[in-house]
Amino acid sequence: MEIQSGTPLIRFVDKYQHNHAHPIVLATVDNRLVDLWYEPVRDCRIQFIDLGSVPGIKAYRRSLVFLLLRAFKELYPDISIIVAHSLGRAFFCQPDGGLITEEMLKKIRERMKELVEKNEPFVRRKMNREDAIREFRAEGREDKVRLLTWLRQKNVHIYSFGELKDYFFVPLVSGSGILVHFSLERFKTGFLLRFPRHSTPRKVAKVAKYRKLFEIFQEYEKWGKILEINDAGHLNEAVSSGQITDIIKISEALHEKKIAYIADRIALRKSGARLILIAGPSSSGKTTFSKRLSIQLRVNMITPHTIEMDDYFVPRTMTLRLPDGNLDYESIRAIDINLFNKHIRRLLKGEEVELPKYDFSRGQRLRSGRIVKLNPNDVLIVEGIHGLNEELTPGIPKNLKFKIYVSALTHLNIDNHNRFSTTDNRLIRRIVRDSHFRSYTVLETLRRWPLVREGEDRWIFPYQEEADVMFNSSLVYEQSVLKGFAQPVLGKIPWTEPEFAEAHRLMDLLSCFMEVSTAEVPNTSILREFVGGSSFRY
Repeated sequence: MEIQSGTPLIRFVDKYQHNHAHPIVLATVDNRLVDLWYEPVRDCRIQFIDLGSVPGIKAYRRSLVFLLLRAFKELYPDISIIVAHSLGRAFFCQPDGGLITEEMLKKIRERMKELVEKNEPFVRRKMNREDAIREFRAEGREDKVRLLTWLRQKNVHIYSFGELKDYFFVPLVSGSGILVHFSLERFKTGFLLRFPRHSTPRKVAKVAKYRKLFEIFQEYEKWGKILEINDAGHLNEAVSSGQITDIIKISEALHEKKIAYIADRIALRKSGARLILIAGPSSSGKTTFSKRLSIQLRVNMITPHTIEMDDYFVPRTMTLRLPDGNLDYESIRAIDINLFNKHIRRLLKGEEVELPKYDFSRGQRLRSGRIVKLNPNDVLIVEGIHGLNEELTPGIPKNLKFKIYVSALTHLNIDNHNRFSTTDNRLIRRIVRDSHFRSYTVLETLRRWPLVREGEDRWIFPYQEEADVMFNSSLVYEQSVLKGFAQPVLGKIPWTEPEFAEAHRLMDLLSCFMEVSTAEVPNTSILREFVGGSSFRY
């Protein structure tokens, strides 16, 4: 189509809405993600994005936060709200001091609905970064000041919603009218802002009360206070002042202390845990965690023996396929559960077992020649995505099992209102590892990621609360280290590729952090699993 230069995209959205099952909320212009107020000034390729997509629903969630903040500012101007972390299909929000009552939430909910009815625009404007810093400082919003101080660009985009303004480094929807589906619910010391998922964008998703997951987030928030690092700006200040060396040492010491605690729990378990099952999503650092746990078990006079779950895959001819035709290695049906349980039971009885070895090139199990036998004070360690699912080990008594959930649960956000999601953290880790050590291009990793996430939703997250203990593998400083590895490979994706939009978003995310070299990172760190230089063998 032909349009006049400088016409905002929102002017001709209606012409294309009939092609979409859900409301259009964003667009890509030459594969760069933009909001609907964007004004093309030259020939370009435009693709509209609706709420039935991952980018669309993410914009919806960010915009809900903006709506929430305005309602609080109008009704309770002295209360500052912090979007702490996600909890299932919700954001856990808490006041910066004080408590939120049910009556307060009722009034906030009603005001949000009124603002939805009014359908006021979220207006984006380009602003000189120094001017933005001065305005935010005058309002006492130091988290924004810290963030913008370390950004390199001359200009930034600031969104306005009535008298409220805020910085979001990724696009919002066009206005409040689209934000129909949400819910507020008191929870612990704050409340949950609930929202839809992209598969059902017209319905607020159910939220499981992940008690153990919430507790581990709270634990790591306390660690953040110990380190005096609560957001990207704080971390950048530590890098600039030279304090990052101590931050790294303390972060790694906290990890080691937690791993030692888990080993102590295993050693003291009266029921005699003999089978240690470790599960977690992609790029959560399970392998390095397993190796470090093995060391701490040895300190407790316990000898660990590791078993690779992948070696119990069924023959390729029996492996189920995904709708796209690819083999579904992430399904529990890809595991020969009968053989796995048979070997585990024999080992727990003290018998010798020759473990199999799966040959991926042939698609079948082979004899490995590796004979394992457990002595009375030995344990088995099994790492794999199905470890927490009872369907994997139905023949093993529960009192003999100790389950551990490992994930990179980021507690360090960009600022009070811009989250650094756990999913993004793991994706950046995987991009760095795949591009440097697994011969996968960043394009291949980005294309594969949606399938990985689908597998996690099916086979990992539903079972995470089954864990006896959770371990958070994230490190407060890691994005500053990963930045130097991830940005160069992300920058190589040409704009003609659809994945350019996601690569550009991740680069913008990493631009919020000052770069740190790997020199101070210990060679036993979980981060070494992704950037290299580990003293462990993989």
